[in-house]
Amino acid sequence: MQYHITRKSISSQFIEITLLLDCKADEKIHLQLAAWRPGRYELANYAQKIRGFHIIKKDKSISWNKLSKDPWSFTALESGLYRIKYAYYCNQMDAGACWSDDTQLYLNFSNFIFDIKERNNQKISLHIEIPQNYEVATALSSLGQNLWEAENYQHLMDSPFLASDQLKQFSYQVNNSNFHLWFNGSIHFEVEKLIQEFKNFTTKQIEAFGDFPASDYHFIFQLLPYKQYHGVEHAFSTVITIGPAVKLDEKKGLDELFGVSSHELYHFWNVCRIRPKELKKYDLSKVTYLDTGLVLEGVTTYMGDLFLLKSGYFSLEDYLSILEKQIQKELDNFGWKNQSLVESSLDLWLDGYTPGIPDKKVSIYNRGALLALCLDLLLLDHSSSLSSVMKIMWEKFGKPGIGYTLEDFKNIIAVSAKEKTDAFFSLYVYGHEDISPLLFRLLESIGIEVTESYPAENLLYNWGIRTDDKGKVTQIHPESLAYHVLMLEDQFLNFEELREKNTLSPLEIEVKRWGRNLAFSIPIEKRRFFPIYKLSCLFENNKSKRWMA
Repeated sequence: MQYHITRKSISSQFIEITLLLDCKADEKIHLQLAAWRPGRYELANYAQKIRGFHIIKKDKSISWNKLSKDPWSFTALESGLYRIKYAYYCNQMDAGACWSDDTQLYLNFSNFIFDIKERNNQKISLHIEIPQNYEVATALSSLGQNLWEAENYQHLMDSPFLASDQLKQFSYQVNNSNFHLWFNGSIHFEVEKLIQEFKNFTTKQIEAFGDFPASDYHFIFQLLPYKQYHGVEHAFSTVITIGPAVKLDEKKGLDELFGVSSHELYHFWNVCRIRPKELKKYDLSKVTYLDTGLVLEGVTTYMGDLFLLKSGYFSLEDYLSILEKQIQKELDNFGWKNQSLVESSLDLWLDGYTPGIPDKKVSIYNRGALLALCLDLLLLDHSSSLSSVMKIMWEKFGKPGIGYTLEDFKNIIAVSAKEKTDAFFSLYVYGHEDISPLLFRLLESIGIEVTESYPAENLLYNWGIRTDDKGKVTQIHPESLAYHVLMLEDQFLNFEELREKNTLSPLEIEVKRWGRNLAFSIPIEKRRFFPIYKLSCLFENNKSKRWMA
């Protein structure tokens, strides 16, 4: 089957798509558009951005049916060539969407290409009209000028495409694999230095898994003039959107670029090939519930940062700064009291990636990364490591293409420490236990001390009330007295005089609540809230050296 993609009006941000299908007489064709995409476990409803759908045979319109939100179907009454024509709106710039403007055409085919059940394993050719001066970054095979080919639908939806007159390409090699770096936008860093650091963390990751079964891999970067941070993994490539690009001349900005890049490369093994059984073959037409968020994103988030430490890009101080932020984020919220990591993994399809209602859920990325760190440090006590576990997952499930379960992951860990593993999963993965006592104890075992402080006398630390800089309530500690008095979005009317309120007298509050002015008095609290966590390295021992090696 063949797709032709053109742009009649570049400024409109619509692409015009024509699918050519050779059909038999009386053949029924089902055109299924994706409802979600790999790497983002929530419904996206891409059909919202399609307009002008119609089918033509010999210049005559053919009737079609649409019984739900994203499948179309028609019957070919006679044999011959049918043209399915529609337009897609490319107006979303992130690592999983589509964008079109006067400088580029950026496509994620999962957004608008049909999964045709009757053509499930057919090759797909693409003719994409782009200016002659455009360079192209993609893992798809090129068949000639403006022509590319995918082995099938699954291959195509896993192969993003970027064409631009600003693209710059660089590369490096590790063993027999070539790694291509594509940068679209302004470069504000030393490319040669970046390439060497990329080669270092790539080498470390390949050593950990033992091999890298690909001759070519593409890092495709959108270096944007505005704030952005997003990455999506694919079988032979990743797209990373990051900005503002000018900030990449500072180490803080580069740290973010390296962090997401190491994370996405780790996905080459974990997720793209080591897959839970529910994702062994993607069915993008329906919700696919997963309880394996710990492995999918928790392990990847932890390992992505750890390999930057192991490769030498991060100093220990750099790494601890990132870990501080993860600990602060975890302990500033109380979703763990109400929902386990497994429950939050399943509920991604319900809650998406937004904060949601207060203290309902945990992050499979953040809490998952902290639990992965705990598992790694527990395994080090038994002459193993989480990296060793993931290598076994690669050998047992990734290479042979067998889907795993969360219990499979647990059982591999349990080979080294069964009793501890059972308790750990019961309390922290399936359960609602506070991870901080265990985490702090394990960090202490590698010479890292965690200290708590309350740096000011104010509403946050003394009464557990977090506000924005204009005095609107954004969070209330659930164990504070204020939790029973204030509401989120209450606006303090006497905010300035309360900002540095001492603790020697009750808190006298005046707020505006949805058009009403209210006054409250909150007694003096006997405890403090929302501590600031600081990590420092006190010493090195054999365990810490093995952890960082």
